[in-house]
Amino acid sequence: MVQVVKVQVVKVEVSSVAKIVNGLVELTRDEAEAYYEAANELYDMYVEAADYVIENNLFFDVGIPFNLIDVIKKSWENDVHWHIYGRFCFNGGVDGEPIRLVKFDADAPQYLLQTAQEQYETLVENGIDEELQFNEVYERVSENFKRLITLFDDTELFEERYDGWKILFSSLSSNEQEELNTQFLQQMAEEAGFETGFEYLENTEFSEDGISDSHGNSYEYWYKHYKWLEMSYDEPELLTTLTNIMNKQEAIILNPAYTALFEAKGIEDILRKLYPESPYFQSNEKDESEITNVLFAYEACGISFEKDGDFLGHCIKA
Repeated sequence: MVQVVKVQVVKVEVSSVAKIVNGLVELTRDEAEAYYEAANELYDMYVEAADYVIENNLFFDVGIPFNLIDVIKKSWENDVHWHIYGRFCFNGGVDGEPIRLVKFDADAPQYLLQTAQEQYETLVENGIDEELQFNEVYERVSENFKRLITLFDDTELFEERYDGWKILFSSLSSNEQEELNTQFLQQMAEEAGFETGFEYLENTEFSEDGISDSHGNSYEYWYKHYKWLEMSYDEPELLTTLTNIMNKQEAIILNPAYTALFEAKGIEDILRKLYPESPYFQSNEKDESEITNVLFAYEACGISFEKDGDFLGHCIKA
């Protein structure tokens, strides 16, 4: 169920919006609830679709390169390869329009910082009740990091099971927005209780023995803001090294390689085949100029909007 909550103030510095510039989308509670339910239902559908592809060896049918197949299978076989967060993109859902899926940005999603913090600050700066949002992103992503250790057990067991495993966070130095999002994610992991580090992707060191930062510190987990599909084409040698690292159980990579299946160009054909009556796939028309973003971390946890490339916050009607 959608929870309307006050967002936790965080440390990452972003420029606050003094006034509403691009507009503010007003939602009813029923509309927010519908987005929440759609993301949760669709995630289960994507899991079933991915399993169908793997079981029937349909990788080439959905557009997965050959050098990603082994690492996808390896990540799918064990729950320790936990999906931290993703972003569903929808059309419709307001003013009586049905919700339609545009895509699932599952690997290295955008709009984390904006959805978690910027729209909250927009409400505060404009004197609007900041609790009138569906925005639990910070809390839910932090809690999902704990599931790297507890998996499907109660996250309250994290402290007794955590044994000092560290997460290295990496993004390209050439992209400031991706760096902010990655460091924001790092902060959430620290909030969960992990030891962490940050290293630019181009300075991260890889060997058959694992992953380390430029100072030689090794890490059990590596979060990369770099899509697996891009890596398969642009950095095939790195992909081979990461596959060997996973096979030797030297490190766990986040988000897992199976998220590339969720983004594969042919995955919607599988979804339509498995769920022919689903209302989320009834239209082939997709308008990427007006998108509703629903962030997902074990469950749907926040909504934001974008129109013609501009980010828009939301509030829920009192």
